[in-house]
Amino acid sequence: MSKHLSPDVLIRFPSGSMFHPSRLIQRDGTIMWKDALLQNNGYIIPPETEAIESHIVKTAQRLEELNCWASQNLDPWDCLQPLYWYDPNSNYKAFANGCACIFQHATKDLNQVYESICMHVNEFETLELKSNGIFFQRC
Repeated sequence: MSKHLSPDVLIRFPSGSMFHPSRLIQRDGTIMWKDALLQNNGYIIPPETEAIESHIVKTAQRLEELNCWASQNLDPWDCLQPLYWYDPNSNYKAFANGCACIFQHATKDLNQVYESICMHVNEFETLELKSNGIFFQRC
């Protein structure tokens, strides 16, 4: 934890860790905690359990891997951008557990992104092209 940040701006996680919302989930990645936790009302809701925290981290890892295929030879800010991720109030269990995400790309067309990553999806994962984004689900 930085000495220069007010503890009031940090989010306490079930694991006991405290992070700033703008901290990257993966050290060398592009996805921040606020990308996963920011709700439609503008509030950030931390994961309710360590299991959900772990699901969010694992989902972020896979999104970062898929981003490598979607964003080859592009600048770091030309990447996948989550639109909807962790929602504890969702009726869909995968969103309530942090295992699913809808995303777009900063600069590329959805069809182009889908085509570049669909062959890199594992057998236990789901990837679907939707009108407003690409749906990804682990497990």
